[in-house]
Amino acid sequence: MTMPAQVPLGECVPPNTRHAVSVSLPTWEDNVDYEKGDPRVLGRMVNGYPRFFIAKPIQALAELLRVRFALPNEAAMLFPSLSCAERCLSFIYNQAPKQQESTLPPYALPKPGQVRIVQYMAEPVNKKAAALDAMSAVLEQHVAIYCVLFPEDLFPLAKQYWQHTGNGISGRLADYCLHIEHVNEECELDASPHYRASGSGARRGTVSETTPEAVSPVIAAGADLEADAYLEERFGRNVSAKYAAEMKSALRRRIAGALTEDEQKHGAQVERGVAGLSTDDVFLTATGMSAVFFAHQALLQMRQAKSVCFGFPYTDTLKILQKFGPGAYFLGNGEGNDYDELERILELHTQDGKEPILAIFTECPSNPLLKTADLPRLRALADRFGVALVVDETIGSFANIDALGWADIVVSSLTKVFSGDSNVMGGSIVLNPSSALYTQLHSAMKVAFEDLMWCEDAIFLERNSRDFMRRVVKINYNALVIAELLHSSAKVANVAYPKFTTPENYQRIMRPTADAGYGGLLSVVFVGGERASQQFFDSLLCCKGPSLGTNFTLASPYTILAHFTELEWAAQYGVSANLVRISVGLEPQAELVSMFQAALDAISEA
Repeated sequence: MTMPAQVPLGECVPPNTRHAVSVSLPTWEDNVDYEKGDPRVLGRMVNGYPRFFIAKPIQALAELLRVRFALPNEAAMLFPSLSCAERCLSFIYNQAPKQQESTLPPYALPKPGQVRIVQYMAEPVNKKAAALDAMSAVLEQHVAIYCVLFPEDLFPLAKQYWQHTGNGISGRLADYCLHIEHVNEECELDASPHYRASGSGARRGTVSETTPEAVSPVIAAGADLEADAYLEERFGRNVSAKYAAEMKSALRRRIAGALTEDEQKHGAQVERGVAGLSTDDVFLTATGMSAVFFAHQALLQMRQAKSVCFGFPYTDTLKILQKFGPGAYFLGNGEGNDYDELERILELHTQDGKEPILAIFTECPSNPLLKTADLPRLRALADRFGVALVVDETIGSFANIDALGWADIVVSSLTKVFSGDSNVMGGSIVLNPSSALYTQLHSAMKVAFEDLMWCEDAIFLERNSRDFMRRVVKINYNALVIAELLHSSAKVANVAYPKFTTPENYQRIMRPTADAGYGGLLSVVFVGGERASQQFFDSLLCCKGPSLGTNFTLASPYTILAHFTELEWAAQYGVSANLVRISVGLEPQAELVSMFQAALDAISEA
């Protein structure tokens, strides 16, 4: 796919994409200043990664509901279910005393009742008018949003819950609600030509029409959405929301490797290699972190006990294990002596008075160090001590590796290479029907799990993933060439890539097919340290921002973005502050080689 060499600071990645899941941070300095909260960067941001940057449509809806429902000096956070909102409320009360001394600016502990939940129903007041609307396929149904209100100085705690769990409302759901507000306002304006912001109308957030400047943001948002809907339909990219259930079924079949004959023609078929696997074993989540969260919640339904995080994971995985439930052990190296330490911990928790360990969580490969755990060894320990093994296969993907054959639960972020288009969030949980814990896990999932994937997100995800397998094959080949180019350079200190990093463990779980490869992600550290990393990064003429698995090449100074406030802690586990993470895309191989060679050439001699 063709992408501009450099997307301007703060713009969507991909450009002109309303629900893009990345944002352009094109220089090293831009990334550092973003983490510092510099207005130069923050003031130009149109969007950001959705769990870290609350999307503009969500901000608009939250402000509308804050005005409508909140007391003075209260803030609002929006969720798609009452359970999510209740967990956010509990999280704030639970974490407030634990984090009070370490949080700046300081806040007062919330009193009983100060954090509360309000239900908001988005429903067209005139069903006949809604049926004629550009978005009538969804506007005929109402939707409930649960608004958590809290003292505004507690916003950082609420934001932590939003970020860690990935269970906030999606941008498309916010757009849907705003559009209903738009339709309702137009109905009221049509019914009363001299309508003013008063009475029930003011409660809906409308404004006076007497001043040209006072145009309702709801009406403006509605007009934008109608234009977007028209363009989608005009160019054949929009599918009616009434097909959402069918799209979710297709996604579950695609993930289970149980596609119909017609679907196989799209090239998305893959055998998971686990007998008895069905779509009933696949659960769709709103985000990748939501998959980790609900898998952990299901396990806690079985038993309240600590887990072990094996290897250095994506940042929020560890936070979920630490902050939700009894806590976790962290074995951040994920190799060598950590296996012996894991066995010691498991043995320790079999002694009198100790609750046995609940689960072992690991990534295959890990992000950003691309280490692959010895899954057969972890499986043997899990069986011996009766604990669950949960594997995050996002980086390897089920196109390349067989994690499910060793795990009790496999989780994945479908936002990444499964989608590829970088315009929708999603995740999945897959239970292994061959697991000794399968019956317990399936029962626990029925209690803990909620389907929070908004219908329009499911439609985009299904459409994007139809050519998933074909894309992965090309990305595998492209990434291999770039990894070997960097690996051969005297300016490079280390390339983290499954072919070079714990290769025996990766190859042991690699799918036995000709097209299986090492995935599209790699990380590089340079001999010249930060200076060299900055020169390389600033000279690399590709998109730059958070996320991975995109159809286009995407780079970021990962440690700066993910661990800016804890760089020394991350360095203990080999995660250098100077690390550059690269997700290789579908561009022509010759163009990629030329681009990366030019960036290497830009590194000056010390």
